[in-house]
Amino acid sequence: MKLKKDEIEILKLLITSTDYISSYDIATITGINRRLVRDEIANIKVILKDLGYELISKTSKGYMIKNKSSSSLKTLQSFIEDAQKHRESLFPTQPWERENYILKRLIDIDDYVKIDQLAEELLVSRSTISNDIKNCRRAMKKYHLSLSQKPNYGIKILGKEVDKRKPICDFLFTNLRQSEMFYDYLNSFILEATSLEYGILKIIKNNQIEFSDFALCDFLLSLSITLSRIIRQKTIQESPDIASIASRREFDAAKEIALFIEKNTDYHLNIHEIHWIAIELICKRSTQGLTFHQDPTVIMITNEILQTIAKQTLFQFDNEKFNHTFNLYVENALLRIKYDEKIRNPLFDELKTTYPLGYYFAEISSSIIEKYTKRKLSMSELAFFAVIFNNAIFNRHTPKKKVLLLCGLGGGAQDLSAYQILKHFENQINIIKTLSYYKLPDENLAQYDFIISTVPIHRNLSIPYINISSIITSDDIDSINNFLIYQYHQNILKTTFLPQLYKDHVSARSKNEVIKEFYQLLKNQFPQIKESFKMHIANSEYHQMTIYPHQIALIRLNKPINNNDILSVIILNKSIMWNKKEVRIVILFSCVDPHHFIYNTLSDTLKSLTAHQEDILEIMNHPSYPQFMNTIFKHQKLMNL
Repeated sequence: MKLKKDEIEILKLLITSTDYISSYDIATITGINRRLVRDEIANIKVILKDLGYELISKTSKGYMIKNKSSSSLKTLQSFIEDAQKHRESLFPTQPWERENYILKRLIDIDDYVKIDQLAEELLVSRSTISNDIKNCRRAMKKYHLSLSQKPNYGIKILGKEVDKRKPICDFLFTNLRQSEMFYDYLNSFILEATSLEYGILKIIKNNQIEFSDFALCDFLLSLSITLSRIIRQKTIQESPDIASIASRREFDAAKEIALFIEKNTDYHLNIHEIHWIAIELICKRSTQGLTFHQDPTVIMITNEILQTIAKQTLFQFDNEKFNHTFNLYVENALLRIKYDEKIRNPLFDELKTTYPLGYYFAEISSSIIEKYTKRKLSMSELAFFAVIFNNAIFNRHTPKKKVLLLCGLGGGAQDLSAYQILKHFENQINIIKTLSYYKLPDENLAQYDFIISTVPIHRNLSIPYINISSIITSDDIDSINNFLIYQYHQNILKTTFLPQLYKDHVSARSKNEVIKEFYQLLKNQFPQIKESFKMHIANSEYHQMTIYPHQIALIRLNKPINNNDILSVIILNKSIMWNKKEVRIVILFSCVDPHHFIYNTLSDTLKSLTAHQEDILEIMNHPSYPQFMNTIFKHQKLMNL
């Protein structure tokens, strides 16, 4: 009789199980789509009947082979082994697949396995298995596991039970995320009101513990692995230090979950298992609804992170809401490090290039946290930090600008001008006062952000101003709009000049060497960049180049490299010839900039800079990223006064 891969996996599980096993556990342990488990079970019932066995089921408990004995199971085991030998496609073929198989196999059996036996199971040579085992040893270190090897016995995994569960969870969650099973899996424990997971979910909700969908799925997967290990008599026998968190509500929730499971199944969870369930609830939940406990260590670390960011990039985060959220993120990250837990973010590969500045700040955070804990942030943790930084950078709430309106016609004309302006910009400005021009010298301008005037102003004022017509035209609306774009996006250059794409003290001696430097900088940040990028910089058909006085060159690509706004800078040790002119500071412009706002802002800033040779010399003599950005900010402000 030929058996399908899924049938073999489920039969093996039914044989080794000493009690009923639910479709939920079968799906979790085997990785089979949960909707298919019941279909496969129907097939297996027929297969077992043909072989003289009976598969029985019990509501809320699952499935079990009736009247199993050691002799009858030995016969069934032989049958399955024969079926496996005829299914080469069942076995992993890629090295990483074999390594996962070996790791899971050793954890499942929890005893010595001979290398020759693994080679036979995987249909590869002994030398191939030996090489796979070397890689397994390296992979195990991150789980605090090790391999014991004994002559005539084989190899065995050594380590704590709590650590043995982590690679199983990683393996299953990765497979789950890579398939369509995720949302089916999620729906099954939300929509099936009679399921064990539905009851657990109610306990989580009643205790006001917030989860993202991925984190909830992660927690329930981990819990299912806990139950499947308990079936095999593999229980955790010690608790970590919980003194600092024992009073949290998650411990009450964990006790409720354990009691609920015991009432509805034959599983018994000891106090150590309950403690670890609470720890996972704490480590995998979101920060929503949490209160920061003013931990001095957390405050010290967050302050150092933000001070380091400010020192290296001149970027300051002084928003009270952000500081509260960031403290919670750091506090939870430190808890995950302490208990060796993780919170998963499936987008960690994309966020490095999607949120480059936020990711750079996340890497700074990781380096500071490593200084205190000797542990770096995981890739998923970095992704979460990148998101919170990116939100703080680009989603800042900017209050309405306070405006003084000068109107030469007075009376009704003032009201008409104010109406026409607010009709277009009510969400961005607040006209505090309307005034006649002759009263301007007596007005305290410090209370306004800028002036809109229908009267020509030909004098220096302490705040910016815009001249418009008495009868407001579309050109006047555009002028106000362009001014507001700057007012609401003053940090546009600050967020576009990425520190990862800045390099000083470059010893390139030719145009081609500079192009290679740019390519390498961009390749490190955006791995998908193509070799053709070099041609686009070298060939004038693909870019526009402006060479400003004092050896500053701006290269604007006709087509952006990608959807990111990119300003990359290279500062050379010595000037080189480019288009028959000397250049030493080269700026590459690759921005999605349909209204040319970024380009015009940068161009005007560079014009202001080149009018002050002493500032250019300061950059060349001290070409650090903070010095460069300080000078850019200075001249960005000057050109708008």
